[in-house]
Amino acid sequence: MKCPQCLTENDVSATKCSICGHVFATQQVKSARYTSFYAEYFAFRELVTPQLIKVVYIVGACFITAAGVLSILSPETLNEYEIGPILPRVGGILVLLVGNLVWRMMCEGAILLFSLHELLVSIDTRAKALVRQGKSNRP
Repeated sequence: MKCPQCLTENDVSATKCSICGHVFATQQVKSARYTSFYAEYFAFRELVTPQLIKVVYIVGACFITAAGVLSILSPETLNEYEIGPILPRVGGILVLLVGNLVWRMMCEGAILLFSLHELLVSIDTRAKALVRQGKSNRP
């Protein structure tokens, strides 16, 4: 923090200048404004879709994993293919690895959109606070 009188650089937590003794103005801390979940929910500031996407991801990952394991271990798949027993197993391994990876990337992409929304709301809130603070400091 720079002293307005002697322009000496002081510690951020300092209450007065270390050189000239000028007392710094204390910043007023505003109390946090708490609102109810329902007020935030019905104003669409609290989003439920990111939590829903996480649940859908877990269910989808379980289905993809089960499909991969079944295609590897199921004796019916080995009897249905005339190409040989290795192709269904390779397909099952690909489903396990690539299927789960693609599913994860799709869900992350959807959550990214909602994270951008939350970030924009945060920036908007901070900008409004700075504007209010700037108006209160004007003479």
